[in-house]
Amino acid sequence: MEQSLPRDTYRLLRKTAYVLKNELRKKIEEHGITWPQFHALFHIGEEGMAANELARELQCNASNMTGLVDRMTENGWVYREHSKEDRRVWLIKLTEEGKKLLAVVRPQHRKNIEARMNRLSTEELKVLGDLLTKLLGEETGEEV
Repeated sequence: MEQSLPRDTYRLLRKTAYVLKNELRKKIEEHGITWPQFHALFHIGEEGMAANELARELQCNASNMTGLVDRMTENGWVYREHSKEDRRVWLIKLTEEGKKLLAVVRPQHRKNIEARMNRLSTEELKVLGDLLTKLLGEETGEEV
């Protein structure tokens, strides 16, 4: 197969993202929580979140969201409550147990990220950040 620096670099970037995510996922799962559950807890936050907003944030459909929230409810991490403004809307809120779990897992996740990324020097991290920002360009419409 013909060598191509852009394709080879893309594959390396994709493989790196895959390996990093799997490493972080495994460390999260050591706490008895799945990767999607962790991200749900992270996004729900102190005020709670409408189920449809959480589904949008996690990029999943309503049936997946229902199963995820059901399992998290069974684990005692969240509960459902009708919105006071619109009774058709279900809010997902953290229980005290969910708040405690998030208080442990969130800082550990940050430490795991920093430990892995600290393989690079400050200068290397700046260069990598600049290159990734350049690669993203304006297509995302988001602030990086």
